[in-house]
Amino acid sequence: MRNVIIGTAGHIDHGKTTVVKGLTGQDTDTLPEEKARGMTIDLGFTFFTLSNGRKVGIVDVPGHEKFIKNMAAGVTGIDIILFVIACDDGIKPQTLEHADIINILGVKRGIILLTKRDLADENKVLELKKNVKELFKNSYLENSPILEISEKDSKSFEKLKEVLEKEILKIEEDRAENRDFRLDIDRVFSVKGFGTVVTGTSKNSRISVGDIVTVYPQMKEAKIKGIENHGNKLEILEAGNRCALNINIDSKEIKRGNIIAKKNSLIISNRVDCIFTLLKRSSNVKNNQRIRINIGTEELIGRVKIFLEDEIFSGDKKFVQIEFEKESAFSVGDIGIVRSFSPIATIGGIEIINIPKERAKRKDLKYLERLEILSSKNKYKKIESIVLNSDDIFMTKENIELFLGEKISETEIENSQNIEKIFDDIYINTDKLENLKNQILEYLEQYHQKYSLAIGIKRSELKNRFFENYSIKVYNIILEYFRKKNIIEMHEEYVFKKDFKIKLNKEQKKMKDEIFSIYKKGGFTPQKIEDISNLFKDKDFFSAVHSYMVNNSFLVELKEGNFMLKGFFMESEKKLREYLEKNRKITLGEARELFGVSRKSILLILEKLDENGVTKRIDEYRILK
Repeated sequence: MRNVIIGTAGHIDHGKTTVVKGLTGQDTDTLPEEKARGMTIDLGFTFFTLSNGRKVGIVDVPGHEKFIKNMAAGVTGIDIILFVIACDDGIKPQTLEHADIINILGVKRGIILLTKRDLADENKVLELKKNVKELFKNSYLENSPILEISEKDSKSFEKLKEVLEKEILKIEEDRAENRDFRLDIDRVFSVKGFGTVVTGTSKNSRISVGDIVTVYPQMKEAKIKGIENHGNKLEILEAGNRCALNINIDSKEIKRGNIIAKKNSLIISNRVDCIFTLLKRSSNVKNNQRIRINIGTEELIGRVKIFLEDEIFSGDKKFVQIEFEKESAFSVGDIGIVRSFSPIATIGGIEIINIPKERAKRKDLKYLERLEILSSKNKYKKIESIVLNSDDIFMTKENIELFLGEKISETEIENSQNIEKIFDDIYINTDKLENLKNQILEYLEQYHQKYSLAIGIKRSELKNRFFENYSIKVYNIILEYFRKKNIIEMHEEYVFKKDFKIKLNKEQKKMKDEIFSIYKKGGFTPQKIEDISNLFKDKDFFSAVHSYMVNNSFLVELKEGNFMLKGFFMESEKKLREYLEKNRKITLGEARELFGVSRKSILLILEKLDENGVTKRIDEYRILK
């Protein structure tokens, strides 16, 4: 059974920590300075067990204005919010700000608690309830239960537990694990005998002891050495739980605001495209205005670039690109709280819909059309847009999921328009594929015209021209796809157009015959290419015809730039086999006598036969391998 995370929100001294203590019997003011100041300055957390045995974790977040960024971090990943408003004090500025934050972060369930009931008369409470209903009108908490709580009335806490159980039953039990594990770190400390411990709320999917994860944005690999949840040691942690993870990284190398997640599941960037929602009670935001944004447990500072417009008006929702002052780790779908730079106040929220490499032009209508698609609910259109606009020609399923922000099936990719699957997990936009095909064919055509005697272009050269950023494995898959589509052919290390055949003209044929004649006269004696080249005036012409003869197996290349006719080389192999089948071994001197050539010549032949796996050298003689 998935545990439930409850968060608290409300103005300072309105009784959040008192409510938590009333539910759990525990005080979340754990740090000495918290006790001394009588307030929660960082995320305290505890838990209690319902009558049905289900554990409920509670994150008690601070209410003071100075610490709102911590409050935003606490709300991240919770299921139900306990929103406190003191009966004697009523709705305060921070109450309004917290209400906005809850709505921005999309917390859909909550209970509104009117605390310190014993300090207010009936009329004041009735007036407060009226104001509370107005405050949460048209928000996620509009229809939430409203309860009266008093520290002196234990029955009010029993009533709260009853209502909590009913609300928890409404939460989806089986949430789809359509994203990779993620934990936004809210605390880091070192425990003697264990090492570094980080805390936070687990999201999206499970994690296990022994799993290898990545710490972002440092991109440091770490191993999960231990997991603790509500005082219990676990081997496997499900999503939606407060937890402490013991990891094998020095605590000095990691801090609050960092993220622990699966490798390659987040994108490092200093730029994001978002939907920006400006609160109705906020002032207008101007283009290039400096802002603060809280995402997860990190506060970032950046500037907002507004598409088409020069400012965002109160209550408006616009596409923007935000450039941060430092790089961080993001996922499409991340929600952030936007606060004015100075004076600090919550002014709105963002949802990340794209993480681009380059800065966009504010008046680019095509880019805006793309953002419209990425912000829509049409998953197929979004997949199509991601594959089309990717900087990479080819994308894997994992790449697509990274830019989509969620897990998808192969069927969902294949059912998207204009996407071709070229291998098990490699996809390309059909227009890009057609363009690539035409570019390769044009390049090969030009190559064949320029080097008419070459069998084709070397695979390595073609890779450097078109596929430099791809692995050899992916490159070979691409070539095989084009071969199966009858676009190219391959022979050993060469690539050429389908149906391409070398045709020698009169001059080339004449040159070939002359070269052939020279090598034929040499017989079993290899010839150095430089010596033969010197017999001809047109060195380039000679080189082209000679390469043709090598590539088409008229000649065999030996070491040190020596060649011989393939017929003589094959005859030498045959004679040597016959000799060794009778005599079992042969020395260098015996081989020289067998062929009637110099020591240097026979050594070149024998070394080639060793290379081809025909013979094997043992000390001063050779045997059949």
